[in-house]
Amino acid sequence: MDKKNRRPILYNGQIYSKPITKSLGGGEKVMPFTYDEARDFVLRDIAKTKDILKNMPKTSRLPNEVVLSLKLQPEFAAKSYYPEHLFDLDTEKFGIKEIGSRVLRDINKGLDENGEEVFSTTFSKMFFIRATEYSLEKLENHLNKSTNITKGFQTDIRKISSLGILSETEQIQGITEEWTKGRLEAVLHPFDVDRNLTIEHFMKLINDSGVELDNVKYKQYESGVTFISFTGDRGVLDSISGYNPLRTVHPLQLRDLPTVNRGVSMSGGFTAPTFTKKSTTVVGVIDGGLDTTNPYIQNYTDYEFSVSGTPIDSLIEHGTQVTGTVLYGPLNQYSSGSKLPEPLVSVKNFGVLSSTTDLPDLYDAIDAIEKIVPANSNIDVYNLSVGPSGPIFDDSISRFTYSCDKLSYDYNKLFCVAVGNDGHIPGYERIQSPSDAVNCLAIGAYTTKDGSTIRAPYSSIGPGREGCKMKPDISAFGGCSNHPIHLISSNPNEKILSAGTSFASPIASSVAARLIGESEKTIDPLIAKALLVHSSLSNEGDGHSKEMGHGTLSNEINDIVTCDDKSYTLIYRGEVEQGKYAEFLIPWDDLIQQGKAHFKWTVAVLTEVDQLSSDDYTSSSVEVTFYPNRNKYMFTNTNGTPIDGGVIKKTEVVDVVINSDRAQYLVNNGWTQSNFPKTDSPKTSYKTEAELRDDLKWDSLDTREFKKMAKGINEPSFHIHALGRGNRSSKKKVKFALIFSVTTPKAEVDIYANILSKYSALIPIQMNIETEVNIQTNTGE
Repeated sequence: MDKKNRRPILYNGQIYSKPITKSLGGGEKVMPFTYDEARDFVLRDIAKTKDILKNMPKTSRLPNEVVLSLKLQPEFAAKSYYPEHLFDLDTEKFGIKEIGSRVLRDINKGLDENGEEVFSTTFSKMFFIRATEYSLEKLENHLNKSTNITKGFQTDIRKISSLGILSETEQIQGITEEWTKGRLEAVLHPFDVDRNLTIEHFMKLINDSGVELDNVKYKQYESGVTFISFTGDRGVLDSISGYNPLRTVHPLQLRDLPTVNRGVSMSGGFTAPTFTKKSTTVVGVIDGGLDTTNPYIQNYTDYEFSVSGTPIDSLIEHGTQVTGTVLYGPLNQYSSGSKLPEPLVSVKNFGVLSSTTDLPDLYDAIDAIEKIVPANSNIDVYNLSVGPSGPIFDDSISRFTYSCDKLSYDYNKLFCVAVGNDGHIPGYERIQSPSDAVNCLAIGAYTTKDGSTIRAPYSSIGPGREGCKMKPDISAFGGCSNHPIHLISSNPNEKILSAGTSFASPIASSVAARLIGESEKTIDPLIAKALLVHSSLSNEGDGHSKEMGHGTLSNEINDIVTCDDKSYTLIYRGEVEQGKYAEFLIPWDDLIQQGKAHFKWTVAVLTEVDQLSSDDYTSSSVEVTFYPNRNKYMFTNTNGTPIDGGVIKKTEVVDVVINSDRAQYLVNNGWTQSNFPKTDSPKTSYKTEAELRDDLKWDSLDTREFKKMAKGINEPSFHIHALGRGNRSSKKKVKFALIFSVTTPKAEVDIYANILSKYSALIPIQMNIETEVNIQTNTGE
């Protein structure tokens, strides 16, 4: 089908859904120790911990409460084994409160069958718990009792591997041997009785170590967790090492600006567009400032400097170039003197970096962002091309990441975030905060080489953190030294040649905002996120790539919102209660019998996050299970009963509509019908390490593909299972957007037209697309 004859994608798929129920089974876990053995181990740990606390200096702990680590045996890491009988939940038990968790990784060394040394990793779970010396004595007394010990309490004690004080070596992260001084971010655990003393106590500790308090920034959130930013040296690190309220400390400094020789000016500028109107589709650009006199942007932007202090010239230039990229995209296809088209979006630029200190203060920036988002309800998409330098850490969540995730969830916004520019530095190549935010879209950069699309060498790579391991999400053109991206200059006779993820991200931001604005918000931020991933041009090979994400940003917005011949794409948007299931029909035409049908789906979840639990950071997710024939069920011979004249079989798949007599015969002979139809759901194509648990089921974004002969498809459907976890989540319904595409290359009929006729509630999306602008470029100079 010619591009001009492509047809609009459909929405309203959730109309064809219904709630369903499912019974769950599962055997009891084998315990490694008896209760008496486990009790003796825990009593020994309590006695040792009490001795340590007795000798701990007052400067190293708060006066009333302490933080301990409770490690579980490796086989009890799943949510279902949460030791709830030990912790205060709705009622007080021992005065012990769980305040966070993380994954523990133990490296095991052994020998293979050839005597060669091999290594394996064992994963277990550790809880941070808040207690007092009195609560430890209370637990100790209960363990010494011989009666009135509940079975639940005994079971939870048997799950414990150890109880004690966290090692100081696990608190300090990302500090290299070469590091001598710099900005640091400390994360303090949440407290109850001592909550009001937390900040004061820590401030005195670092002040006594030589830290000037005038430049210290902090934020304590409702949960009680506290983020503190300060400048320190090796002496300060030594003083806080082993500080009991400290969860982690890591470097915090602004990442370097993307450059090709700091951006090269080149003759051959462009003619600014003739102003006729300013688009009402607004992208929020959060950056270092804006040159409001720039002729290319002055008619299409608003500007607000949102922090105190003075803007920095180099950061103003960066913010101006990012803003220009949102408005025009890469300018590589325009020749010298070309008149630029009028932008299809406008920008509100927020300057959040200033020269109030020796370096721009990222905490001032975050404070500003937390005010900007609620105050600008008309902006659905924000671009972030700035953030902290350095790779993310699995066991530490930065305030920048947490803030972006929380704002995304609370206000239903989409942040498009540059992944960072250290992808070429061994040991530092992993994506940078806040691109690890699970509710945001992480944008990497691609360039071209010998006619092929490749990752730009500097573009930081995955994986992301637990809850969204598949990062980056997508890649957009960012250029490189051989094929730089062309940007606006303040001088109309010049253009800037540069490169960086800073300029890839605003391209995606502009497209996402246009999807929302030009659909008159039929597409919301969550749907826009899922559509950008779903429509991305696939990488060579299958599945997600830690270098390029799910693929490269589609060439034209029209390709994202329209369908190829012999296919359709449908949007499902909904909410499901945690722990519940819902069935969604997949529109299908039974006249299609030839060839294979190609199914592809992308699901995105907007989730609350738990900043206290790096391993359980996402509080909700969904599992998608695909059923190509909703009438085919698995029957199991649970009693070993012979059938069909003495034949003994274990299982049989039966279409209960076409072969209802066979289904009834099996049931009459003691066979058990499965609760759900036979699934053909594929496993994730992402090649993961061992710690990526449960087929990435807690990830906030996932995409899958599956092919099946068309003649074997009948009333296809998928089930959404809404998952919730953690004791700090609000238990709200799980919000999701799912994009489903069906392609039938050898279909004898027009599947799109027939689907619209058969499923009358489906609606073709209407886009108010005025003029198409090519967002992928000729990258030659």
